[in-house]
Amino acid sequence: MINKWNIKFDEDMTTPPNEIVEDYCENLKALTDGKIVAKIADYSVPISSYSRSMSSSIIEVDIQDDLGPSKYFSFEFFITSTSTPNYKYRIMFIRYEIEHYPLLIVLDGEIATYLNKAQEIWCKDEEEFKIVLQRIVESPKVRKVINNLYRIGKKDEQRRLLVAE
Repeated sequence: MINKWNIKFDEDMTTPPNEIVEDYCENLKALTDGKIVAKIADYSVPISSYSRSMSSSIIEVDIQDDLGPSKYFSFEFFITSTSTPNYKYRIMFIRYEIEHYPLLIVLDGEIATYLNKAQEIWCKDEEEFKIVLQRIVESPKVRKVINNLYRIGKKDEQRRLLVAE
């Protein structure tokens, strides 16, 4: 086929940030025999509040009030478990454009405090994102949620065994 666009695909491209998080999701699933589930899911609304100019005034827009289309790729990263399918703990949102970086992270407040950062963090490149992501998943809040979900799963498993006897 004739390449009318003169396109040359770069083999050395960065990994999309959501795929980096997916690796963490798979790792947690393997470590907990599938009992604790981390997910990175499309998120189609803005991930933080913002200002909008209207006529001669500026209006603060709450993210829950604006559900329009976006030029961004937005995802939420959360943890749940097979024993608690109606519960999810949202660790963070990520948002980026087609170039992947810079990338915006919007964190849970407790994790932001632990990291000594604002709730909104900008990562300039893949390396910085990987460093921040590692610190996030190692935070005491995330560890506590995982441990509590695991404990709930163990208790649920024990109850099922008792009922089966």
